[in-house]
Amino acid sequence: MNHHSMILLITHYGYAGISIALFLGIVGIPLPIEIILLGAGYIAVKTNLHLGGIIGFAWLGACAGMTVNYLLGKSIGLERISKVTKWIKLSESRLENWAEHFKKHGAILLLVGFYVAGLRHAAPFIAGAIKLRFTKFISISYLGAMAWILVIVFLGQKLGKAWDHMFIHFHHPLWLIVAAGVVGLGLLGVKKMVRQQKLPS
Repeated sequence: MNHHSMILLITHYGYAGISIALFLGIVGIPLPIEIILLGAGYIAVKTNLHLGGIIGFAWLGACAGMTVNYLLGKSIGLERISKVTKWIKLSESRLENWAEHFKKHGAILLLVGFYVAGLRHAAPFIAGAIKLRFTKFISISYLGAMAWILVIVFLGQKLGKAWDHMFIHFHHPLWLIVAAGVVGLGLLGVKKMVRQQKLPS
């Protein structure tokens, strides 16, 4: 989805379009939700929407997506979902290994997961699969979602007028390389953090 189609989508559906986009992006559909948040100020101007409304409805969509993934994890479990994830080389044993880390560092992984593509989708699912208490899950994940949204929107505001140039060139392969690098660094950071904080068995 390029920036023109994204603007058209949000112009047509308004706040609901933003909420749906964030919901689908959290559930796992490949949508540029970070770009929507980074460009919130730009989108607000182009679509005559209020920045506060964009943030609020983005948060509702993110919370809904996190909740759906949690409930799926709770009802499906790791063993059944591994039959699907094995096609992307994510075996049941690896999921179980993540689950063990999650039992010890679940709160941290839920918060950090928002900033790492992949972990953002897996974290609530694993939380449900290990039967993390729902009230604890929503208190952490909903707060984390708002913090994540505000951080990215703030960064987007700091970029200011650079958004016109960045949106135009977003389709360039360089952006894919940069995005892959950010995700890779995020995954390495999470792995190192978990390793350092792992409690002795």
